[in-house]
Amino acid sequence: MHNEEGGRALNTKSLRIATLVVLFINLALIGLVELFTFEIEQGKEISGNGNPALILWFIELPAYLLLLIGIGLIVHRERYLERRKDIWIPLMILVFLAVSILLQVDKAQRGYDQLDGLIEEYGWLNPYTNTIYINFYSFLSGILFMLFIQSVITVIRTRQKGKRT
Repeated sequence: MHNEEGGRALNTKSLRIATLVVLFINLALIGLVELFTFEIEQGKEISGNGNPALILWFIELPAYLLLLIGIGLIVHRERYLERRKDIWIPLMILVFLAVSILLQVDKAQRGYDQLDGLIEEYGWLNPYTNTIYINFYSFLSGILFMLFIQSVITVIRTRQKGKRT
């Protein structure tokens, strides 16, 4: 039994390191998307050479899913959410999630207001709108949503166990 715990601790340590590395990769990719998203300049048009930040989406999205899985596994293995058996943790996460979503919506609205009437021919996904979709707020919202779902499941399971005993 001691070996299993030692092996599991090593796996958890490796998982933490891997998740931290993926976190930094995600943050770097969000910064690169910001860097490669074109800023609209009045009276100027893009050259038509494409959307360089779109290539980064194909790296960011799988990396983001790996990050969410890593965080979820760490929280589950370490039983962080089981230490508090009341409803306050999911409620606090829900409040932070709501604020994060409101900030994301505000950022998207400001982005579309700035571009209104200037780029209709390019559609929803173009060199000017990348940061509306991939940004810190959407990044944080996904993590908080995953933690909220995980905390609600933990509360339900904890309460079901309490009713059985």
